Amino acid sequence: MTEPLDEHAGATELRRNAISGKWTVLVPKRGERPTDVGNARPACPFCPGNEALTPPEADAFRDPPAAADSPGWRVRVVPNKYSAFAGGHEVIVHSPSHDAQIEELTLDQVADVVRMYQRRVDFHLQAGARAVTVIANRGAAAGSSLAHPHSQVFATPMLPSLLHDELDEFARFRNRYGACLMCEAVAGADEAPSHLVFDGPVVAWTPAASRFAYEVWLAPAEHEADFRRAAAPDVAGALWRALSAIARVTAGAPLNYWLHTAPNDLTGPFHWHIEIAPRLTTLAGFELGTDIAIAIVDPEQAARELRAAAAG
Repeated sequence: MTEPLDEHAGATELRRNAISGKWTVLVPKRGERPTDVGNARPACPFCPGNEALTPPEADAFRDPPAAADSPGWRVRVVPNKYSAFAGGHEVIVHSPSHDAQIEELTLDQVADVVRMYQRRVDFHLQAGARAVTVIANRGAAAGSSLAHPHSQVFATPMLPSLLHDELDEFARFRNRYGACLMCEAVAGADEAPSHLVFDGPVVAWTPAASRFAYEVWLAPAEHEADFRRAAAPDVAGALWRALSAIARVTAGAPLNYWLHTAPNDLTGPFHWHIEIAPRLTTLAGFELGTDIAIAIVDPEQAARELRAAAAG
């Protein structure tokens, strides 16, 4: 199955494997994107003063009287020049600082990043995207090509396979038990704290079936499907605390994190969440050939270490 994404997407195509049901986006131009990871630093397109190196901004938090596409912004959003989805792939630059990771920003700055996540999710869902996924890659081993900390927004015309599978699991659990699967997971982390990293309005825990060493999930303690309704300071505090603990325990290992929120046409149960995946190992043939993870760190041991780091 092959579908061009739109008439402006050039050679970009969305393809679905009829046997596995998995989706592939064919984007040859992304192989041309620049990198400053591991190389002598060229002019960073995400640093203040270099706004002309990016496409015109799509959104920003800025202090007046700063004009669009000029310095004076706190968080800046630009279309991705090497887009996987024409019109639906953006970069969110977390701050003007070239080197400051989320856990090195103030909580007010992180709350601004979270609010921008919410604004862009809302924009794309209102524009008709089927689903919106926010992701962040940190380090070359995690797929980052530019060092300046940033996230990416992917507005997709279909349900990504992983989100589709999660929705199926939520529906199956509700049909069998009459409850929310994520609410049960959050309550379980609180009631059996061997996997709990910290609690609060947004709870952090290590899943029992973690796919990555020191993997952490974040979800609101109160049931909520739509990330747009979350209290940004609560999410910011939890994300900052979790990333700080992971950085301490893993010595700043590369990582990815991603946000799953309700799709546009949600009809069944769901509960938004963020998954954080440190990249201490490389996926090999077994994982790729079976879609089964091999865990090298006991999630309970990971929780103990992360809990201690988060408390400190």
